[in-house]
Amino acid sequence: MKSERRDTPRIPITLDTILNYNNQNYQHSTTRDISLDGAFIDTKGSKPPKKGIMELAIKLPTDGAPKYHRFHAQIVRTTDNGAALLFDRVDTDSYAALLDLVFSRQGRGLW
Repeated sequence: MKSERRDTPRIPITLDTILNYNNQNYQHSTTRDISLDGAFIDTKGSKPPKKGIMELAIKLPTDGAPKYHRFHAQIVRTTDNGAALLFDRVDTDSYAALLDLVFSRQGRGLW
């Protein structure tokens, strides 16, 4: 059995995401899971550099309406289809929206 290396639980959820890395044009994507520490995102076949930096905007529910929130993240692992990210800079509003999402989804099981 694999051991969990994150400090907070992962929530399997698909969220609209916009990626910016390697000075490329913005790329629409989705998350596969998210936690308070990071996310796994689909990179649609392009493989970002491991240990690189990524800026992303994730559409999170905020006050009853979805809104994009910005995150800066370190790429910690890549696969052929995605990248595992560790958030390194998050503003207060984005973190509050992420907290609300994660805690509202805990204990619900699969959806």
